[in-house]
Amino acid sequence: MSLWQVFTDAASLYGLPFALFIALLVWVLWTNNQRENRYIEREDKYVDVIQTLSEDVKERLTKIEEKIRREEQ
Repeated sequence: MSLWQVFTDAASLYGLPFALFIALLVWVLWTNNQRENRYIEREDKYVDVIQTLSEDVKERLTKIEEKIRREEQ
């Protein structure tokens, strides 16, 4: 059974406004799912960038601490 057939059957049984409401609901859920997937991908990229930056900061902090220790001695 095709999607169009399901839509026309629902429209004939329950009326066109109900069928349009169901079609709109399915479309909204579909687009929200796509948007959520884009958000997840973007967050993954941000996490990678933050991890890289935190590693750089740790390295620099370690170098600064070593330099301070050398100067204290």
